[in-house]
Amino acid sequence: MSDLYLTMSGDLLINGNKDIAVTNSTLMNDVQQVYVRLMTEPGDFFVYPSLGSDLSILYGMPQSKETGDLGQRLIRAALERENIFQGRNIEITAVPTGPDSIRFDVHIVSNTNEPIVLSVTQNL
Repeated sequence: MSDLYLTMSGDLLINGNKDIAVTNSTLMNDVQQVYVRLMTEPGDFFVYPSLGSDLSILYGMPQSKETGDLGQRLIRAALERENIFQGRNIEITAVPTGPDSIRFDVHIVSNTNEPIVLSVTQNL
């Protein structure tokens, strides 16, 4: 089943026919599912109260290995919470990008054995 196609900024994509676009592959569905979980907080969607990663709790934390580890745990919990990615290899790497920011690189093997590699940067 296709999902609505969201741009990387979270907006609905409008196709050439001026219709709301839908994803066109299992891989793109997976990418959308990952980004929705990384870019939202629990409670953002009323009908899906547990959806999201809670990365905003990293605000004010120091740039440290412990902060990166916490972010990795939050992302893993968000991806595993609803069993959408159950049984898939998920690797999350924390990469310091500045004194007040950290990037999380997420690698998942999709159902079609294509790798999904996504990144999200969080301000501290």
